[in-house]
Amino acid sequence: MGAKQNAGGNFNAVAPIYDFLAFLVFGRKLQQAQLTWLNRIPTGATVLLVGGGTGWLLQQLLTRCQPKRVVYLETSSQMLARASQRLLRQSVIGTVEFRLGDETSLTDQEPFDVVLTPFVLDLFPESFLQKSFVPRLYSVLKPGGLWLVTDFVPTTIGWQRALLWTMIRFFRLTAGIKIQQLANWQQVLATASLTVREQRSHLKGMVAADVWVR
Repeated sequence: MGAKQNAGGNFNAVAPIYDFLAFLVFGRKLQQAQLTWLNRIPTGATVLLVGGGTGWLLQQLLTRCQPKRVVYLETSSQMLARASQRLLRQSVIGTVEFRLGDETSLTDQEPFDVVLTPFVLDLFPESFLQKSFVPRLYSVLKPGGLWLVTDFVPTTIGWQRALLWTMIRFFRLTAGIKIQQLANWQQVLATASLTVREQRSHLKGMVAADVWVR
């Protein structure tokens, strides 16, 4: 994620092959995990989608949930362009603002009913999540609003730890992410006055899909 230097790296270079790599390693399981709680989004909601990559989830959001408005926030200009092109190519209709930037480009004057962060929290060091990223997104989420998270979680299973280690090293080299290991993002959300409402595990516990409520 990133058209500029930021805590989550810069994914412009890997944008052309990102979807292929994800499919090569995980098939469609990551996509399936992102759909877990999409039906919890009410019709007519105002939605913030952070780091949605090439736009697959955005397409699903627009066709399945019929939101009133979506802000598609991406720090990668290449990912943003691909997401926009996908909607045009698939003739998907919806009110979407494609915004190039990070969480600092959000203002308190644009509250959201729903926030989505698909495989985003795993890009950041835990200290950054605690001090900057999570508080900023919390501030734009309406009281009673939903935060849908799908992401990798720390694991004790050997092959999963090896795969996560490989992924982190790959994206440290290609995208410049700063993490050495996964943050315990569930703990960060819990300490930020968010309450977990629903949880489901995928890929034998390697991925969590959660619904958090402000």
